[in-house]
Amino acid sequence: MRYVRAVVDTVVGLFVSDWIQSAVVIAIIAIGWYAVRLWGNVGLVAFVFLIATQLVWFARADGLRRSPRRSQS
Repeated sequence: MRYVRAVVDTVVGLFVSDWIQSAVVIAIIAIGWYAVRLWGNVGLVAFVFLIATQLVWFARADGLRRSPRRSQS
């Protein structure tokens, strides 16, 4: 029964995190679009920084979620 519960948790976690990540990317693209239009190159640098930060943030969160927990002794 633990195996089934772990599989369900993994599948649900994948879909939920993917939807959240997709929403964040869409928001960053929308904000970046207006920033580039308003501020030109500075907006483009901010857009690239936000996309890179989002990628690192979600990759780190996914790695922490999938890594085995170590006991603190």
